[in-house]
Amino acid sequence: MEEPAISRVLDAIYDASTSLERWPAALERVGEMFGASYVGLIDRNLNTMQGRAIAVGIDLPSQREYFEVWSRHDVLRQWTPAYSAGVVETDRDILPRSELLRSDYYNGFMKPRDMHAVLRITLEAEPGFRKIISMTRSVRLGDYETRDVERCRRLTPHLQRAARIAQQIEDSKVMLTSFSNVLEQSPTGVLLLDRDGEVMFANRAASNMARMGDSFVLRGKRIEALHRDHDAALQLLIAGAAGRLDRSDAPRGGATRLPRTSGRPDYAVAAAPLAGQSPLIESGPVAFLLITDPDTTSARPLISQFFGLSAAETRLAERLMLGESPEEAAAALNIKVSTARWHLASLYRKTGTHRQAQLVRLLMSLPTI
Repeated sequence: MEEPAISRVLDAIYDASTSLERWPAALERVGEMFGASYVGLIDRNLNTMQGRAIAVGIDLPSQREYFEVWSRHDVLRQWTPAYSAGVVETDRDILPRSELLRSDYYNGFMKPRDMHAVLRITLEAEPGFRKIISMTRSVRLGDYETRDVERCRRLTPHLQRAARIAQQIEDSKVMLTSFSNVLEQSPTGVLLLDRDGEVMFANRAASNMARMGDSFVLRGKRIEALHRDHDAALQLLIAGAAGRLDRSDAPRGGATRLPRTSGRPDYAVAAAPLAGQSPLIESGPVAFLLITDPDTTSARPLISQFFGLSAAETRLAERLMLGESPEEAAAALNIKVSTARWHLASLYRKTGTHRQAQLVRLLMSLPTI
């Protein structure tokens, strides 16, 4: 095998490690080296028997036909007693050629697509998961020989490494997307800040609060409170959380309140550093800011489910969580004080509490949705 050819294939393989979209080009390079008209990377969940393929040299209808019909009749898979990571084998290593040629799988799927000889690499073989690369030759090119297997074994560690890296990157993207979705659904405003205090991420709730323009705004890459004094306190809080204060005794974050020009309840703001940050890394988020709006951060669904509260009891509970007395809550809900106190007694009974402060502490300990 000429070194320039090896170098080109390895370049394509490691390019593919950074993105699933680059695997077709890598598979095409590998196929060219071994005279393959088809090359496929197949992931299969052995519990559900569902699979995913990245393939070159075969159209999408044929791929679907394999998974929906022929995978159940694949004699190469049926004749394999166990898969082992790193193994390279031809169809003749797996089963007699006569068995392959007379099988429905060969005559119904392989032969019509001019797939004659098979070379298979097992990249991963876990109890519930399998990842293989399979390639086939046209009948006119003959069988894969021992020298093809040896050449393929030289590439196998690189293919395994690239496939693992690609899977790890894909898993990380899924986790980040899931985490981002959770943040976007949160009623709490969430901002991630870099070392200079600039906003790297603001979830939907934080952006909506800023757009209201009654307490703070997102101007450029920064969050700024409308009132000068409140902004000074906010910026000091952010500087501490981001580790920009020179004093050794400077607090790393804390909490403050941001009043609102609309007269609605103040926003509660908390800032803290992100765990595990390296002082050698200049880019990326280093701190977070949480902004809570008492008017919209509601624990109503969980309160009702946990304690079996009626709608009226839940409404009173939320007013008490805002710091209101039963009298103030009655006025806000447009009910009699005696009715509010009757609901309060019911809240004590259902939650196992005896005082308003104890009740509020319990309710505030619940997560919000």
